[in-house]
Amino acid sequence: MPPTTHGTTRRSTLATLLALACSTVTAQGTSTARALRLVVPFPPGGLNDSVGRLLADAMQPALGQPVVVDNRSGASGLIGTQAVASAVPDGSTLLVTSTSNHVLAPLMQGGDKDPAADLVPVGLALRTVGVLVVPADVPARSLADLVALARSKPRALNYGSSGQGSANHLQTHQFATLAGIELVHVPYRGGGPLVSALISGEVQFALLDFASVASALSSGRLRALAQSGAKRHVGLPTVPTLTEAGFAGLDTSFWIGLAAPHGTPPAAVARWNAALNSALAQTAIKARAQALGWSLVGGAPEVLTRTVAQDREAFTTAAASLRIEPPK
Repeated sequence: MPPTTHGTTRRSTLATLLALACSTVTAQGTSTARALRLVVPFPPGGLNDSVGRLLADAMQPALGQPVVVDNRSGASGLIGTQAVASAVPDGSTLLVTSTSNHVLAPLMQGGDKDPAADLVPVGLALRTVGVLVVPADVPARSLADLVALARSKPRALNYGSSGQGSANHLQTHQFATLAGIELVHVPYRGGGPLVSALISGEVQFALLDFASVASALSSGRLRALAQSGAKRHVGLPTVPTLTEAGFAGLDTSFWIGLAAPHGTPPAAVARWNAALNSALAQTAIKARAQALGWSLVGGAPEVLTRTVAQDREAFTTAAASLRIEPPK
């Protein structure tokens, strides 16, 4: 019999232990030896990314596994959405989804291709107010000032969005149509790059969620002209609502939810949903939501299903009438 060294024995034992660890699977069909993947279909710095990272950390205790954030940006969220839609539905992959990538981007691209149709809802995390902002050097001190400035110089002002066919693209286009002004659209790859473009003066106007612009507003680099919501947010007490500014009925709010690949086992979806609701109940999350103007939602996956259906109905007509070009 050939001699066996202690090193060979140790390597064999280690390999056996690793194999056993990698083969450990829960009843939900999710490996307990590997990290779960949370895909954010936008680059770092925007609302989807910040909420995704917050939820990834907050959901880990309930899941008993690490959750790794994977940014897959491009085409107004379609690239990351498609990556999740085509992923193996084994309960290990989840998507941070929103109006932009779950509702609008499929509407904008035309044809029958709709990766969002290959997703199953996990839950609606939150809603947040939208804020219409300008860089500090833009002379407009109110929304009426901005409208007057745009009317005096048609197509001289640029407005930015988080991407072609994104929620703030369509919403700002709706505002411009209602105001009777002509602006030039400049799409970016997400909210983070858009905020940077505003601060640098590349664009003169944009609609973003409060969390994305809070720091720039407090430092004076950006100025808020109006906000969505039925009443003024605690962080923007002197900024009028859109209704107060004369634009009643224009909805510029945003929502964030979680979805999984179609075919994900119901037990895995229920596990993700329970972890999401557990995260939203945490004191730290509630405090963050209060400071940033988030309305936490939670509940069953059907809450997200209804929200998507309502948005599809509301935005389909608007998208067709505004003839926005497909995302690229």
